[in-house]
Amino acid sequence: MKNKIINSLSDISLSNIESSLQPTKISEKKIYDTYCDNYDSIHYLFIEFQFTWLQQAYKALKDLDKYNILVYLYKENFLELSELFKVKSLNEFYVNPRFNLDKINIIQISQKLRLSKETARRKILELEDDGILIKNKKTITVTLKAGLLQKPENTINSFSKILQYVSWLLYKEKKVKRYYEKSFFIKKIKERFTQVLAIFLEYQINYILVRKFLANNDSELFFIAGCLMYNQIMFLKKTENKKHYKKEWIDEVFNIGNKKGINAMTISDLTGIPRPTVIRKLKILSKQNDIFKDENNLYYMTKGKFVTDLNKLRLNNIKELSATISRINNIIFFS
Repeated sequence: MKNKIINSLSDISLSNIESSLQPTKISEKKIYDTYCDNYDSIHYLFIEFQFTWLQQAYKALKDLDKYNILVYLYKENFLELSELFKVKSLNEFYVNPRFNLDKINIIQISQKLRLSKETARRKILELEDDGILIKNKKTITVTLKAGLLQKPENTINSFSKILQYVSWLLYKEKKVKRYYEKSFFIKKIKERFTQVLAIFLEYQINYILVRKFLANNDSELFFIAGCLMYNQIMFLKKTENKKHYKKEWIDEVFNIGNKKGINAMTISDLTGIPRPTVIRKLKILSKQNDIFKDENNLYYMTKGKFVTDLNKLRLNNIKELSATISRINNIIFFS
């Protein structure tokens, strides 16, 4: 039977769910199997989440590499708190979001974020000039200004939407005894903010970096290619056929009829990247045979090397995301 993709999760009814039932420990395998069985519906939510993340990241600093550095520093701070068995809620953390990191240097940042040492040093200097970081010998201070830039309300809301939908699918498939709404996940993530975000940001940083590497380690090139992929995936979402097996999914993205490409100006509007930069990056993708431009100057992704390699990562991500959701769920329910 074909699974209908839910366009509005608010339509899910709780009328038959007993509120007194205790939560069930959710294994990675249960989530992985559910992801595979309901690939379209989960993956569309996930793709929308990732594209919004990139849009917000670029808007914040107009530089994805600088944003990655900032997110990495937050992740390291959250991990330090977890190692000390300390958990702060969202409100507790943002009473004073300024923090110091004593054991991080430029070499470590360059290695962890796949940046050259020179690039890492330059980006950190720019963040210092922006008043976001203060570097004093071996200590890096993340300032209040960074806290105002990085407060992740939208990320929590969007990721909770994925957690809610997975919860409903698990309940529908009788793998758990209770379904939890988005508001429940938002509340619980905010209560155990630093602990949950340490796990999520570790996953998210790796997700972005390995895909950026496929785009010549160029963040803007990756974002532009991702914008073209996002456009084609959203056309697939509009088709009547709502059941695509995970291994066949990428073929469906390129084989749907009546899909429309997008022009350089639209890419610029969607990403925030200046149009001259967009055009320059599109030329690189075209030279690599990763995109096609039609007679109306509309661009499409093609099944070149970039997409082939990206698809391998996409299949691996099913397991990685399932593991992350499982870890976060079990913190939310059992901590």
